[in-house]
Amino acid sequence: MTEITPLDSAHIDAEADEARRPRFWSRLLETELFVPLEEEAQGETIRPVILDTAEGRIALAFDREVRLVDFMEGPSEFAAMSGRRLIKLLVEQDIALALNLGGAPSETILPVDALRWAVDRLTDLTVVREASVRDVNRPQNVPDVLLDAIAEKLPTLEGLARESWLVGVTYRDGTQGHMLAVIDALPPARDAIADALSEALRLSGLDAGQLDIVFLDEGAKALPALRSKGLGFEIPQRHEAVREVTAPGSDPDKPPILR
Repeated sequence: MTEITPLDSAHIDAEADEARRPRFWSRLLETELFVPLEEEAQGETIRPVILDTAEGRIALAFDREVRLVDFMEGPSEFAAMSGRRLIKLLVEQDIALALNLGGAPSETILPVDALRWAVDRLTDLTVVREASVRDVNRPQNVPDVLLDAIAEKLPTLEGLARESWLVGVTYRDGTQGHMLAVIDALPPARDAIADALSEALRLSGLDAGQLDIVFLDEGAKALPALRSKGLGFEIPQRHEAVREVTAPGSDPDKPPILR
């Protein structure tokens, strides 16, 4: 039986209901994609297989390695990276994306304009400091779409933090708003967490300015108030050793170079 991947399901839902297209984009951005290469990667420099068409250049990507092998009719050199990073690279080169060619439910060609639309929505949340908060309150009048965006994104951050709390806040300058406190986040992962939550908001039609984020450790003075007044969200924890991935594109500090 052919596997239906999470990206397949998101694409099927988006085709059936236009309102669910943001969820497809969110899933695509966080999915690990396998990009066939013309030749073995040279360090962090990669040369993707590019289709030259009347509409422009198109790169290939697959959400399962077996799909890549089937389409290429045999083993192929490839780079593995998140959809988020691949799309940013392609937009810089004005290259479109052919996704899961070969008959998968999520088979589609995403033009450069569509990819650019996604990149334009990767606006950062405002990361605040604990000291800037004067009062913590129970969250009031939170839009359902905001709650849904947070609830759907946090489970994808497995092992990167321990817990999260949504609260209403009054800042020392008198302004009010909503703040998401992320507890015990791994320091190297904090930018990625903020980026992922920013994407979730923007792709759900929300402005990133509707939510601030703060990273706190277990001993933070504000934590008891957050837990007593906030709305909690669980973040799954990893219970097994994670092998080190060294494929091109796997190091967020060393994005692959297209040539």
